[in-house]
Amino acid sequence: MHAGYPVMLHLESVQEMTDVQSIRDKGLWGPIHELGHNQQRSGWEFPPHTTEATCNLWSVYVNETVLHIPRERAHAELAPELRKERIENYVWNGKLEDFKEFTALEPYLQLQEAFGWEPFMHIFAEYQEMTQIPEDNDSKMNLWAEKFSQQVKKNLAPFFEAWKWPIMDELSQKLFRSFPKWTENPMKQYMSS
Repeated sequence: MHAGYPVMLHLESVQEMTDVQSIRDKGLWGPIHELGHNQQRSGWEFPPHTTEATCNLWSVYVNETVLHIPRERAHAELAPELRKERIENYVWNGKLEDFKEFTALEPYLQLQEAFGWEPFMHIFAEYQEMTQIPEDNDSKMNLWAEKFSQQVKKNLAPFFEAWKWPIMDELSQKLFRSFPKWTENPMKQYMSS
């Protein structure tokens, strides 16, 4: 499949998109993944890291909220044991260059599991109105960390730093002064290791 307008696919994929019972049983990951590419915006995308990751936010959302298929059933890579293994491998052995695909999707999933979909909806709407968005990945990653922290009113700098995002000291201090610590941070178990 290929993102575009319209989405392009091979004929063998038509069955996946038209068999209602199959969609209800297995979900609809591939086509929604491609439509998710059409929703990505350069302001909150960090290529090459998130190109094949954030498009999957729509796959997770549609499978869970519309089709009522849990993420771990919607895609085998989201099985809890694989997620844990990916996090550990990245935190202990990875570098930012390794932050891609399902590894890069993981922090977004962790934020969604903690705060729901609402912050994403508000942030995506805010980005639609923004005019002064930096172009380099480091600045864009810092802006995303700041916007998400503002949205949930928690200091998320340690969370993003655990994911090896290049959080600037200035932003880290600003978030530390502005918001309480995120005590439920799922990455704190890896930060002390």
